[in-house]
Amino acid sequence: MRISKLAALSMVMILAAGAAACGQSTVQSEAVQPPVQSESAAAPQQEEAERPEFYAAISPDVNPYTGLAKTENYPQGTRGVAVMINNVQAALPQSGLNAADLVYEMETESGITRLMAVYRDYTAMPTVGPIRSARDQHVQLMLPLNALYAHIGTSTYAASMLDTYHFTDVRSLDGKYRNYYWIDAERRATRAQEHCVYTDGENFAEAVERYGLDTALGEEPAPVFNWVPLQEPRRELTGGAARSVYVRFSSYAYSEFVYNEAAGTYTKYEFGGPQQDMAEGGSPYTADNLFILFTEMEKYPDGVLTHVSMENGAGLYFCGGRYEVVRWKKGRPEQPLRILDSEGHETDIRVNPGRSYVAMVDSAQIENMHIDRKTLQELGL
Repeated sequence: MRISKLAALSMVMILAAGAAACGQSTVQSEAVQPPVQSESAAAPQQEEAERPEFYAAISPDVNPYTGLAKTENYPQGTRGVAVMINNVQAALPQSGLNAADLVYEMETESGITRLMAVYRDYTAMPTVGPIRSARDQHVQLMLPLNALYAHIGTSTYAASMLDTYHFTDVRSLDGKYRNYYWIDAERRATRAQEHCVYTDGENFAEAVERYGLDTALGEEPAPVFNWVPLQEPRRELTGGAARSVYVRFSSYAYSEFVYNEAAGTYTKYEFGGPQQDMAEGGSPYTADNLFILFTEMEKYPDGVLTHVSMENGAGLYFCGGRYEVVRWKKGRPEQPLRILDSEGHETDIRVNPGRSYVAMVDSAQIENMHIDRKTLQELGL
């Protein structure tokens, strides 16, 4: 059976990571284990030598989450927030996605996915939700952002990780124990409670103050990507045209992104219709940048929750109606997600400023991905 070049690249990176792990002297169990240290350990610190070179080049006038110019009321010196959002069909429509600087999507269990919406200014959040529980794969993408974390409930793996990195009740709010939300009574009349829980900037900011969360930053968060400077022209991606992008997470969850040339953004569709944002009157969710990153996934020992490998892999970057093949790497939970060129260099690709959507997808789904109705293999990828 022939496989796509992207699948082959992903396989090579996985094998390389496995070979490196085999060279270590520590013997690990064959069973998947939570990627955390003991709860009594001090929170690990990111080493200065591991910081990407582009960190030093970002302009102080740029929002590190978007690469866009800072607004008049920019929250200098204050943390943003990452909010867990329900993404099962019964929870639709959602609220607050278009106000997010970043949206991350991954499988959590049984084929369903969950979103994490990130806001640089939590006081300016519109109505956001429905809010859902924490998962360790999302926590690992939240940690490098230096943000607060909002969720209701948590998996045992996510709880252990939040404890290890000293987030619990310090930089995170679990609505199961501390209130920062309300329940939409109209929705609750016909839906389960987990599909009806919301917050906004005013309510969240009041809770942050009431519970004394650590909001102060010694410096600005690190830039999420290697942003193209605002004074330079936007970069045209080199791989080819991409007017529509189909991504399958599982037999239950799949999405399509359609490029709007007039707006220069991709509109997201799921469950057969546009992913609506009721905080904007039902407008569809759109993003300037799309990253579809492939990785290995398997079940945790409980047989239910999904373990997502955060080591490295291959993927695709979409912007401006075009695409290019990329690699990605991460590593330890506190280390940043880096988007690298596909040539094997440790070079962070330049990303056009704007709001970004990042999906981490099981490598087994590479064969089901389409760009402009063609499989990656048909495109020579």
